[in-house]
Amino acid sequence: MSKQTPGKLGLGRVIGYGAGDFAFNLSFTFCSLFLLYFYTDVLEIHPGTAGLIIMAALIWEGISDPIIGILANRSRSRWGRYRPFLLFGAVPLGLSVIAMFMPVGLTGAALVAYCFITHLIYRTLFTVVNIPYIALSAQMTRDTNQRGALAATRMLFAIACGVVLAALTLPLSAAFGGGQTGFFILSIVYSVVAAAVLLICFASTREEVVEAEHAPIRFRDMFAAMAVNRPFLLLFAATALGATGYTMAGKAVIYYIKYWVGSEAAVTLALVVGLGAAALAMIPWMLVARRFSKRAVWLAGAMINVVAFGVILAFAPRGGVLLWGALVAIGVGNSAFILTFWSMIPDTVEFGEWRTGTRAEGPLFGLIAFSQKVALGLGTGLIGVLLDVVGYTPNQAQTPETLRGIVLLYGLGPMLLFLGSIAVIWAYPLTGSVHGRIVRVIDWRKSRLSDPRPRGGRVPSSSDQPLG
Repeated sequence: MSKQTPGKLGLGRVIGYGAGDFAFNLSFTFCSLFLLYFYTDVLEIHPGTAGLIIMAALIWEGISDPIIGILANRSRSRWGRYRPFLLFGAVPLGLSVIAMFMPVGLTGAALVAYCFITHLIYRTLFTVVNIPYIALSAQMTRDTNQRGALAATRMLFAIACGVVLAALTLPLSAAFGGGQTGFFILSIVYSVVAAAVLLICFASTREEVVEAEHAPIRFRDMFAAMAVNRPFLLLFAATALGATGYTMAGKAVIYYIKYWVGSEAAVTLALVVGLGAAALAMIPWMLVARRFSKRAVWLAGAMINVVAFGVILAFAPRGGVLLWGALVAIGVGNSAFILTFWSMIPDTVEFGEWRTGTRAEGPLFGLIAFSQKVALGLGTGLIGVLLDVVGYTPNQAQTPETLRGIVLLYGLGPMLLFLGSIAVIWAYPLTGSVHGRIVRVIDWRKSRLSDPRPRGGRVPSSSDQPLG
């Protein structure tokens, strides 16, 4: 029979799990914030080419995400399904980060090829380790509030890492010699810390949701289960829109502050302000989600972003309350987005299990990660290509037309994309009470049947057990 160890998750397990995202973001956020800048302003690769390098690697990562999710879902070991990937992947992942920033003395097409290959290797290894990590939360507990706590703790660590990276990366890079040498030394430091923390995460977590033994679920059964999982499909689409907007904003803000505001020194402060606001908003957003719903948090956060990017677009502030207020608001809105989409995925796992009898957290997490990574790739690629379109030239004074183009990149694109995510997530049906009833249906069904999958192709319904 399927069972879960009784009792709530201990604080050590919650913190140990959440710390894993600090480790992942030592490379993920490092690349998200600075890799395009590193390519364009340090290595002086053409911005359109740099954007396409990152976009292609991220799209590859997105394609590999559901494949790794399916393979991880089918894996078995004495450490569980997902934890071994942390144990054996931590060191190779760190080495791949170091390779991306290692000085190699190449120029021209050879440099572009080296950047593409090393970035592709990093993205592949990131998928191999990260997809099992994010799927692990669905195996640690089935309680939606505890999952919310896991997601919030993850995001707190992720945002804390982002604040650290935003505050320290450029100053430390300069202190370590600047240019490629500074980034290379930083990549070594970040990778060593990340590998150590991932090993701590492995040691701190356990997989408690034990499923009855079945023959391995067939690939076609998994995809059939996803196709009828309406909450998951809505979340998939909304995540693609929100992640594209989030990425475009995160890339464009560096160019907006450096060239439109006219202060490269203010870039670090702008990043810290936005990420700091996101960190401070995480706990309040979690409380709002418990009081109302995760959907309500998504809608509220996305609307805050729409208004903030509208301010950027309408007023193009160069300082003062409008600029810094907008940056704070964007951080608060982004906090809602990254909290909710990760904490909503496990709930869609149970919906799919209730609907079809197939539990497929690995593939579902993989497909959501696919949505996110393709969006990150498109967002980065668009910024790189559009910088080229508006006439951007690295490390030089920009023309008035280019400056206006940078304002449009930062304001208009993210605003429209977050509006789109609002339109999609409006139809998301799962609330805490609905999810609780679904879990009770699954538990009741498993208590009566040796095989929890529905028989004769019948679609299970809530009438299969008393919900009261």
